Amino acid sequence: MASIPSDGVGFPGLSEEQSKSLRDLVSQVSGFQDFIEEAPYRINMFCFLGGVAVIINGILGVLDVFTVFGHTIYYLVNLYQVFFGVVTCVTESHPSFSSPVHDTIVGIQEWMHQWAKGLTMLLGRGLFYVFQGTLTILSSSMLSVGLVIGIYMMAMGLVCISI
Repeated sequence: MASIPSDGVGFPGLSEEQSKSLRDLVSQVSGFQDFIEEAPYRINMFCFLGGVAVIINGILGVLDVFTVFGHTIYYLVNLYQVFFGVVTCVTESHPSFSSPVHDTIVGIQEWMHQWAKGLTMLLGRGLFYVFQGTLTILSSSMLSVGLVIGIYMMAMGLVCISI
């Protein structure tokens, strides 16, 4: 990452206010990375919550049975989203925040890690979450909850990739 002047020095072409805003933004991003590095399971928790949101969004799409005949592809995409959300929750389950659930699905988690090795690495999970986010965005209408969930999942994917 480029060096950001932290003293009163500004950036070429930027006003003092813009330079201060850029320094504040970089400071906040750095603080978020420190927050994650303190306890890596936090990223599991954020991704787990994203998986729950994807499941809920997918279920709401599946419950709209009128789309089965008119927009079959959107109905199928919602079914995939429910499945991918469950995969996310199983993958990100951690005993520190989902102890009763984790104890129940630890066998499924081990099986999934054996058959989907890419999900055992942050890069693989990150790419999967970016895919999930784009799928959610593309199957949602503008200004919808699905759009927000998709952006959130893409952000979690980028965080996983960047770690």
